[in-house]
Amino acid sequence: MKLPRTCPKKAALAALAGVLMALTVLPGCKKPVKPAAPAPLKPAAGVTTAVVTATNLPAEFVSVFDDSPPPGNKGRDPFNPDSTLRNPVSEAPKRTDAVARVDPQLRLYSVTGSPGRWLAVINNQILAVTDPATPVRVPGGTVMVKVVEIGEDYADVTVDGGAVKKRLTMGQRK
Repeated sequence: MKLPRTCPKKAALAALAGVLMALTVLPGCKKPVKPAAPAPLKPAAGVTTAVVTATNLPAEFVSVFDDSPPPGNKGRDPFNPDSTLRNPVSEAPKRTDAVARVDPQLRLYSVTGSPGRWLAVINNQILAVTDPATPVRVPGGTVMVKVVEIGEDYADVTVDGGAVKKRLTMGQRK
């Protein structure tokens, strides 16, 4: 196999360019000279040396976060002194049994099914007589409702496990 005449000329030209590049780069590639290390100081006879570490922090300012209860630290956050988050919270008044409960607003929207298998829709919750006490949403929270009896246009329920039955009829709020 013969090579064309231009190949050896191009190879020679590339080799020459590589040699010229190497000659221009090599003088700048000297090993760095390390500075001479200073000779250690020898202490004079009878003199002791102390080790001193230099810091940028003044010794008089030390930041300590005291997370103890407020009587000890007065409830002050050292990083945010104007904060009131660490102040003691007053206790909320406790409910007593003497406070009358507000009667929940239950509404019977519809009754569907067949005799013996009635389903009642109370406050958008579908309930049957066989269901256990079920949470039902009312304004101000939820109450546990147990359906005792369902008729064609009424439903008898107990609220929050009470013994008193309440009769809900269609379109009536109670």
